[in-house]
Amino acid sequence: MGLASKIVGAVAKRLPAHGRDRAEEWLLPRRPFERLEVPASSALTIICDDGETRDLDIVELLDRHGAKGVFAVSPGLIGRPGFLGYEQLRTIRAGGHEIAFHGTTHDAFTGFATPAALEAAIGEGVARMAAEGLGTPSTLIYPFGRHNRWVRASVAGRFDCAFTTWFGLNERHANRFGIRRIPFGAYVGKLPGTEAWYQSLIDRAAAGGGWPALMLHPAAEGHTPQHTAMLGRLIEHARQRGVAVRTVAAHLSAPAGRARDPEHPPAATLPGARV
Repeated sequence: MGLASKIVGAVAKRLPAHGRDRAEEWLLPRRPFERLEVPASSALTIICDDGETRDLDIVELLDRHGAKGVFAVSPGLIGRPGFLGYEQLRTIRAGGHEIAFHGTTHDAFTGFATPAALEAAIGEGVARMAAEGLGTPSTLIYPFGRHNRWVRASVAGRFDCAFTTWFGLNERHANRFGIRRIPFGAYVGKLPGTEAWYQSLIDRAAAGGGWPALMLHPAAEGHTPQHTAMLGRLIEHARQRGVAVRTVAAHLSAPAGRARDPEHPPAATLPGARV
């Protein structure tokens, strides 16, 4: 065991489970496939987790403002009571919104016994989405935000990027398979969560080419109609500041792209990947 791994192990024993993952990502160097140079142009990305029917409120808002968002779904939940069905998701996708993968069963990826078990589960879910006319997703949203080094290595060959629940404004250099988000409405915790605060993050992105990605759970108790209305004003504020409102796929196609790694080629070059 190397010195870095020993340090990680010692720190991890003193942290809660999610803290262990964060300490590991912080202490150990990023591997070539994890390195992301954030596009120089600033952008705001809106991501709805879970694929519940309340997401339709956000779809309607985005369409009204001429903006596109990302909707992360788990095939095992699609069509269940309270969740969007495939026909609804096909309509959302046809409207120009991005459909992201949120795990086949919405189980935490760190809970799988082996990388092979995780990869098999992902393959089943991705195949189901493709068969139902949702295309092959290039963006992964980790269920519960949980990931670590072996999880990131396992998903790198399947997806172009992955988002966690860790807070942060993505600037300059980021972990392509641990991209930060900013909670909006629900799960804000001790963060300010005010309109002025979100505007300040957008202003910061405008000044330095940053990439705030908002994490929404429209069906959760913390998200109210007032939050949805605020989101519309933030979209307009972003545009006034010259910040594009983009999907993940659209933003990552902007200048400054992915570091090349022969062991983990970009998703667009893999068999069956969306092109």
